[in-house]
Amino acid sequence: MRKTIIFIFALVLIGAGIFFYLYRGGELFEKMLVWKNVTEGVIEYEVTYPKLDPNSMIAAALPDKAYMRFKNNNMITEMSAMMFNISYISNQSNKSVAQTFTLFSKKNVSDISAADMKKLNGSYLSSIEEGTHTRQIAGFTCKEVIAKLQTGESIRVYYTNDIGINNPNWSNPYTKIDGVLMDFQLESYGLSMHLKAKTLLPQKIEDSAFDIPADQQKIPFAELEAMLRAAVSN
Repeated sequence: MRKTIIFIFALVLIGAGIFFYLYRGGELFEKMLVWKNVTEGVIEYEVTYPKLDPNSMIAAALPDKAYMRFKNNNMITEMSAMMFNISYISNQSNKSVAQTFTLFSKKNVSDISAADMKKLNGSYLSSIEEGTHTRQIAGFTCKEVIAKLQTGESIRVYYTNDIGINNPNWSNPYTKIDGVLMDFQLESYGLSMHLKAKTLLPQKIEDSAFDIPADQQKIPFAELEAMLRAAVSN
């Protein structure tokens, strides 16, 4: 009798789990697992290129994922492809920004001055307007923003206030949005990228993750830009 009760109880738990997973496409299950207000971890983004043929050789050679590690309001975003690795280090502790670029075994890094950062970020958006819709992305409730690009194109951007990073966009074009970007576009050296958050995983991040790696050779930012432009265009 006791074994029968345990068996029935197990079936109920399994049935409840299946219901939570399947209900509205898994939305309820996703909400139960979401980590709200986490201050340390990794966000994985899917990366696509809306202005490129997805079947082209260029698209195939570009990164299809990006990872943003964060802790104490510091962030490092990394993308890797077959031949190169790029990272963008945003350190709020000392208000510094650096970009690394590794091509095969050649490792380079540049500090980005406030003037260069303003030039980069100011050339993308012309205006931002709060939208009226919300969307569930990676288990988080995200608010809509209508962003107008300098080209005149309008795009929808989604962000969340449920991740514990203060002023997360201080070093990117979306400085006016007070929330973590979960679905957005960027343009770098003529290449348009669409990033959409897939998962957030809370985990311990070492403080050293936001330091410039010792094996990187420091070069002027203009030189690093030329390398990135060449890598994107080839």
